[in-house]
Amino acid sequence: MSKTDVNGPAAEPVFEYLKAQAPTEEYIGIKAKATAKLLKGLSNTMEKDSDIRWNFTKFLVNRDGTVVKRYAPTTAPEDIEKDIKGML
Repeated sequence: MSKTDVNGPAAEPVFEYLKAQAPTEEYIGIKAKATAKLLKGLSNTMEKDSDIRWNFTKFLVNRDGTVVKRYAPTTAPEDIEKDIKGML
């Protein structure tokens, strides 16, 4: 695997699709909201609100390729479990 662009004019099409289907992510709690501001300030590629702020942003995609939800980089993988179980 190699590094790929997720934002800007050179963004890979898969990331453009994911961002179009789920343009926002939830930052729940005061620490998460503070992190959101910090990440936006650190990003040198973020131009739109739908852009990916950090490399730990997660997308849940169903077997048909439909984006179910977008998760903030601060979301722990175990916090996604209930959504995955709901899809099964």
